[in-house]
Amino acid sequence: MKKVMKWCAVLGISLMAMGAQAETPAESLKSLLQGYERFSARFEQVTRSEQNNRSEVSKGEMKIARPGQFRWETESPFPQLIVSDGSYLWIYDPDLEQATRKPVDASQSNAAALILNGNVAELAEKYDIEMPIKEENEALYELLPKQTQSSFQRIRLFFTNGVMSELMLQDLLGQQTVILLKDAVINEPMDEALFQFTPPEGTDVILSDEA
Repeated sequence: MKKVMKWCAVLGISLMAMGAQAETPAESLKSLLQGYERFSARFEQVTRSEQNNRSEVSKGEMKIARPGQFRWETESPFPQLIVSDGSYLWIYDPDLEQATRKPVDASQSNAAALILNGNVAELAEKYDIEMPIKEENEALYELLPKQTQSSFQRIRLFFTNGVMSELMLQDLLGQQTVILLKDAVINEPMDEALFQFTPPEGTDVILSDEA
């Protein structure tokens, strides 16, 4: 009887220790994203409407350097460059010879920006974070908005071997945007010039500098 009680006590202590060490889904996601001080990858973005089966596909390359630096360069079907140095966001359409500059407003950051910048604490304030899949080499996180005024009704992040490989965003109208990432490179040095933008000569520049 004493041996049974002893083993029960040991088991109870072990379970308590495991419970104390277990990460919540939000903590687990934070641990993964915090390792991304710099991140680059090729992307394929597929957007589908709920009303029909037509899909829009774009391809290109993305680069992130924290805090707040971002470069999203679409190569096809139409070239476009989105660049942020943390203070301003530039959107450049070379075919239209037009560039728009906007201030970066942290208070209005959407979920995608918060994810890419690793701001899980703010994400957790706006979304319930769940983890439907947790395996040795794969993890799936699902974010569901706590309030109805959110821009998205569901967000999913899929990691393979600790590296983000897919991001899905579903808006309030049911439209899904799936971003597939490949050839990811983590924490390699990046040139600061990648996150600066100077409009080419002859570009029509629109300044929207009111936050």
